[in-house]
Amino acid sequence: MRIDVRRLHRTGPQLAVLAVVMWGLSGFLHPIMSWTAPRAAIQMPPALEIETEGASAPSTLAAMPSEARQIRLAPSPSGAYWSVRTDPHTPRLALNAATGEPAPEAAREHAITLARHYAALPDVPVLKVEEITAFNVDYPAINRLLPVTAVMFDTSDRLTIYVDTGSDRLAAVTNAPRRVMLRVFQSVHTLSFLKPVEPLRLLIITALTLIFISTVLAGISLTFTAKGKGLRRWHRYAGLALALPALAFPVSGLFHAWVNSSLFAAERADAALFAPTRLDEVPQGRFAHLAATADTEGGLWRAAEGHEARYFAGDGTDLPLDDAARALRLADAPSNSVTALQTRFDGDYGFASKRLPVWRVETQGGPVFADPVDGLLAQAGQAGPVAALEGRSFDQLHKWQFANPLGRDVRDTLMMAVIAALIALALTGLTFTRRRKRKR
Repeated sequence: MRIDVRRLHRTGPQLAVLAVVMWGLSGFLHPIMSWTAPRAAIQMPPALEIETEGASAPSTLAAMPSEARQIRLAPSPSGAYWSVRTDPHTPRLALNAATGEPAPEAAREHAITLARHYAALPDVPVLKVEEITAFNVDYPAINRLLPVTAVMFDTSDRLTIYVDTGSDRLAAVTNAPRRVMLRVFQSVHTLSFLKPVEPLRLLIITALTLIFISTVLAGISLTFTAKGKGLRRWHRYAGLALALPALAFPVSGLFHAWVNSSLFAAERADAALFAPTRLDEVPQGRFAHLAATADTEGGLWRAAEGHEARYFAGDGTDLPLDDAARALRLADAPSNSVTALQTRFDGDYGFASKRLPVWRVETQGGPVFADPVDGLLAQAGQAGPVAALEGRSFDQLHKWQFANPLGRDVRDTLMMAVIAALIALALTGLTFTRRRKRKR
């Protein structure tokens, strides 16, 4: 069967222009959000300390759950409390450190203290404190950390700070303008409102993308044979000049949508569960951070003193461990494996992994990155070949990271100019199609 390329190219714009305008205009929002994104006034966690005297052992508290992923003795203005993390999609349980009674107000005060620190807003009233146990439009999955607490301040832009009270980490920062842009971007660019019916979302994205790609390919094949003057000639030559980005954007975007779809994406590694009944003694002293996480023999304590950490068994016995050795255990690596403290994001450990600092452990399958504070692997080895190829293609073809040497602003401006030209090209083609119909 012979394909009428000319008819395909004339019919395609009527359908492809929807994809170009929808994805092109919403794509403008990404660099704009990057340029206007609110920033934390302070990036480093606050220097909080906790005194363990008077704290009851977790094994003695009736309200303590039977299993947990992390149990932390956390500070708050109203006193110490046990912060218990059981599941990413369940709010942390807060119990009074001495009595074991529910202490939700202590957890709320702790979150507000962290948010005020990162925002440098010691006196601004707080409008809302909310537990976030699932990713949503305002707090998308790229942020990784769950559960977290969102603290909204009474500022003109409704500044909101997301904090992880288990580690005192900053999870995300947003405000009212960013929330609006993020909702538009997610709804239009990724069709996030269809995620509850993921197969339908993928089907629509795939259909629109293939229609657009076929229109571009048909146009390229006609470039050297089509005739016309004036605007038609401009359309032909502009189409040829923009052919590479016109194919790169949809191909890399479609690849990204499929590989990262909830239908295929693997669950991220989490801290193992352990029984709090094994935590019979609380290490005594004043610590910057004290928490128990799972180990091969049950829970063990990590007590941070400044930049150093000591480890204790559940019965309070001092263990011959440090963070490097703990990282080896978490990575299930031989004791002679090379370890190093990772304090910044790089090619092996990207920003998407969120946690810093972590420990890099060299294994036969590549580097593994362990987080002793949360007792989990922040990044479990190298991505598979498909995921690695997708990551590189999306970074280079969709986000134009090949142009990073030019600077972020120049790169984004050039990319937006190309997208604007593609939109103009598509609208011009649609105009030709409608003129032809009127003549007929």
